[in-house]
Amino acid sequence: MKKIDMLIHLSGTSRRLLPFASLLILIIAGLLGCLSIYSARAFSEAPLYFALKQLVWLGAGLIVFTGVSLVPFSFYKKAAPWLYALFLLSLVLVLFFGVEINNMRGWFRLWGSLSIQPSEFAKVIFLLYLSVFAAEGRELKTGRILFMFGVTFLSMLLLMLEPDFGGALIFFVAFVTVLTVCGARTSCLLAAFLFLLTCAVIFVSVNDYAMLRILGYLAPDGGYGVNAWHIKQFQYTMAHGGWTGSAWGNALWSSAFLPLPHTDSLFASIVESAGFIGGVIVIGGFFAMGAGFTAMSWKVKDNAGQIFVFAAGVMYLAQALIHISVNSVLLPPTGVTLPVLSYGGSSLLSIMFAFGIAFSAAREE
Repeated sequence: MKKIDMLIHLSGTSRRLLPFASLLILIIAGLLGCLSIYSARAFSEAPLYFALKQLVWLGAGLIVFTGVSLVPFSFYKKAAPWLYALFLLSLVLVLFFGVEINNMRGWFRLWGSLSIQPSEFAKVIFLLYLSVFAAEGRELKTGRILFMFGVTFLSMLLLMLEPDFGGALIFFVAFVTVLTVCGARTSCLLAAFLFLLTCAVIFVSVNDYAMLRILGYLAPDGGYGVNAWHIKQFQYTMAHGGWTGSAWGNALWSSAFLPLPHTDSLFASIVESAGFIGGVIVIGGFFAMGAGFTAMSWKVKDNAGQIFVFAAGVMYLAQALIHISVNSVLLPPTGVTLPVLSYGGSSLLSIMFAFGIAFSAAREE
């Protein structure tokens, strides 16, 4: 009986230390992402190139998730200011020493074709830092809110200089979520959205391509070149999928005409392969993820951990909905990828990093 009790105790301990069910879900979601990427590039010269690279990143990401989730959340709380300062420095350095990809200087070239996008990791650390800072006081007083505004503005400014307004928008979502969770007054939230509107106006006035994207979205038949072309391809691609799709690996329109079908336009490519029904399932999956993080946050006793877990779920759900809205022609193109599913090593590793911290906060000590 003692041996049986010991085995039961060890089994329970391992479940607390290693979130096996969550690992399985992430593996399945990651493999579906690899399949989606392959289908989006099936008619290209190297259809497996991006899918196989994503598979490697998935393996690395699962290791990151497991390792990060095993570290006590107290460590991340103490390290949050230093980590934020480090990644803030990386956002400054990338403006001077980064490489330009798709007209955006946001990557460090490491070796050969291997590069890293610091903003993907910076948004996780930004959310962690805001969560820890907001949880330090019993209530958000004016001085603390102004400090959070300043931190958010600085972070968003550095991204908009790349220029990357889509990434800056995700930072803003994290900021507003933390404010809301901490019970900020309605006037503060209204000021936050006025702040976002001001940033958007300035960004569009400084970057001509952003204005062209908006004009191409508002008037796709108005002759705005590639911007209007992208809007049309979203519509044609999703219409080609119909109700049940054209089958995986047979997404002809995505491969032939849709710009960036494996990253910024992945949802439209998924709908072409899996149809309207497949698109609804993907949307439902992201809402389930958000609900799962919400439920997990209720079990977290640490205030900072509770804020981080809930806000992480909201942040990635919002990112998914922005991507889906752009692909469904409900919003102008923003360059926001689909979490977990879109191609990108930095994006996938940073998501696994964020999920690992969330499970660290939720893990029973």
